[in-house]
Amino acid sequence: MRGSSDVAVIDAIKPRKIEHRMFGRDWKETIEMLVDCAGARIGGAKRLLNEFDSYVRDRSISNLRVVGRDRRLTAPWIARREYQRQRFECAVALNNVGFTIAGCERRVLMHGAQHFLWPEEAQNLGWRISPAVHVQAQVVRTAALRSHRIFVPSTSMAERVASALPSTADRITVTYNPVTVPDMATTPRRRFGSPHILCPVIITPRKMMTARLRAALAALDLLAASPEQIDVTLLVTARVGTLEDPLLSGHPRLALIGERSAEGITDLMLRCDAIYFPTELESFGYPLAEGRMMGVPVVARRSAHNIEIAGPALVGYDRECPEDIAAALHTALTTKFSPDQTKKFDRNSYFDQLLGVSRN
Repeated sequence: MRGSSDVAVIDAIKPRKIEHRMFGRDWKETIEMLVDCAGARIGGAKRLLNEFDSYVRDRSISNLRVVGRDRRLTAPWIARREYQRQRFECAVALNNVGFTIAGCERRVLMHGAQHFLWPEEAQNLGWRISPAVHVQAQVVRTAALRSHRIFVPSTSMAERVASALPSTADRITVTYNPVTVPDMATTPRRRFGSPHILCPVIITPRKMMTARLRAALAALDLLAASPEQIDVTLLVTARVGTLEDPLLSGHPRLALIGERSAEGITDLMLRCDAIYFPTELESFGYPLAEGRMMGVPVVARRSAHNIEIAGPALVGYDRECPEDIAAALHTALTTKFSPDQTKKFDRNSYFDQLLGVSRN
């Protein structure tokens, strides 16, 4: 059931005539740009914020105000961030919930696939999608109607948004999230002594990782048997308490290593022989792109989304069964992959476009 504060936020951001007078004071000072980064604490959102911070350090952007750092994206914050004394030419939300009045031009980066579920996904996931997410989806969608430009990190996410909000279709831009990795020409890959595969996933109920880890471990058991006899360890960035079946943690080929920083994940990717990324409800999926940029094979579903993001690094499987996963893992472990040399995930061009900054 909705909380009263969430209902108030949904009501407050519905399109209406807006007066530029807040708290009884006129906006007196003109500042070029407002950026909200609230909510970027873990996972892909934190990875994106790290890229943004690097971009800002490298660029000289005058009249830029960044708000929301180290804040949770809550209903009170969403309401509060709109009431700035300054007048902003552009207001950019990096966190799915677009501004509604704060900027003359309002831009939003939408990367929450869970807020734009297809009907069959919602039905299949059932209780795994909490009531809070359904409330969030209403806020996200209502705010999107007030955005002048909507940026999404993949074609699949663009399709989700356009299907749910047809009136926004001509405002949607697909631009891949920035991915900056070590220079592969000068950074040697220091492998583990034995084959290791990294599963860099923050486990939540909607990712249904228990069944997926069971399938992966059964696939590793197949690889350990004749004729391959390849003994592999699966590293998962989770702890026992996050597993629906704690008994899984006792499997001899599974190592639960806990959550790691973005830098820690990059280091592990460079040391592992492959990445296992079985989740499906993704708007982007940083491990798909990072594997591509570092020349580390990514074992994942052979879907249009994964092909788009992982490209030649994808080693796909069609069925989520031990036999198909084992075949994909074997290919990943016995094939040489090279880093992608394209600028597909370039940081500067990404944020220049998102913020509307032109380079002289």
